[in-house]
Amino acid sequence: MKKKALFLLIIIYLAFVALGLPDAILGSGWNLIREDLNLSLGTLGIMSSMVCAFSIIATYNSPRLLKLLETKVITIISITLTGLALVSIAFVKEFYQMVILAIPLGIGAGAIDVSLNNYLTKHYKAHHMNYLHSFYGLGVTLGPSVMAYTLTSNSWRSAYLIVGGIILVIALFVLSSFLLWDKEDKTIREEEHLHINLKTMFSNPKSLQSIMIFLLYVHIESLMGVWIASYFFIVKSVSYSTAALFTTAYFLSFTLGRIFSGILSHRINPKHLVFTGEIIMVIGAILLVLNIIDNLYVQFGLVVIIGLGCAPIFPNMMYLNNEVFERNQISKMISLQMAIGYIGVGLLTPLAGLVFDKTTIKIFPIFVLAVSVMLLILTFSYLFKVKENNL
Repeated sequence: MKKKALFLLIIIYLAFVALGLPDAILGSGWNLIREDLNLSLGTLGIMSSMVCAFSIIATYNSPRLLKLLETKVITIISITLTGLALVSIAFVKEFYQMVILAIPLGIGAGAIDVSLNNYLTKHYKAHHMNYLHSFYGLGVTLGPSVMAYTLTSNSWRSAYLIVGGIILVIALFVLSSFLLWDKEDKTIREEEHLHINLKTMFSNPKSLQSIMIFLLYVHIESLMGVWIASYFFIVKSVSYSTAALFTTAYFLSFTLGRIFSGILSHRINPKHLVFTGEIIMVIGAILLVLNIIDNLYVQFGLVVIIGLGCAPIFPNMMYLNNEVFERNQISKMISLQMAIGYIGVGLLTPLAGLVFDKTTIKIFPIFVLAVSVMLLILTFSYLFKVKENNL
């Protein structure tokens, strides 16, 4: 790989660190945040829903943005919005202020997600996609790690300041890299991001299945990221910082799993990596439900198993778009997958929180297992059809 392309790839990886940094910070610090702002457990769903609603808007309209603006411009705007929103959250006095700041958080995440996934899908190989998403995992691991550290001093606001500051520094790196990016010709952008109506997209029978897979997978990922700390804090009576470390353990294993998946993708077909990951995830969820050994270190181990199982699913499903859809359909397909995927975060995960509020969060592992099994069944059907058509 040429030096210019390598340096650009590093910058794109850094951008995905910025994308991941905010995603688990709220869930890992929620036990103290809700006490500080005098909120209920389920109120977390309101913030998550707002972030996801605006992520969906940005994601769905990303093909239009990609026609108007180059990827590098969308990337710098998105990262800057995210960093400024996080720094601002550190100073909120009321929950409604946090909800308002969910708007730039959501727009920033949605725009950068589709833009860079589309760029990597078209310009790099499968292992680069796995490595890209491992850097997202690095960001989403670092976020709750910072929160766990600041919670030892009973401060959640410091974590938002630190994480927001890191993201703004990454924005400066992206800005300094502008000369590394190849100019994206407007005519080519318009050809690659043609407006394709939903009826045309869904005429391909694989479209709906693919979208549903992303919905279920993203829901599992957000269930773990948002509620795992609260589950262990309430059910296992661990401290604020130890509860946050369970979120860190999940995303750390998730990150390492994606790096390992990138190495394996040099030799193993993406379809097989997806299917293997889902089987591992189901095994981890079954063991968490059974709770045979009620030991803290064992519980950490089970969370790690689920994280490792989750790791290869998203990047390899994303890369499979190359094999299933036409080139001029890819950005539209990715925008749909991401938009519907965000519903898993913004609607299904908060609904799970309402159920936990009305019943008990003890049923959290059952939720994870049920959705994991549904995902495995749907993915088996999808991958079988892809194989059947020699795609």
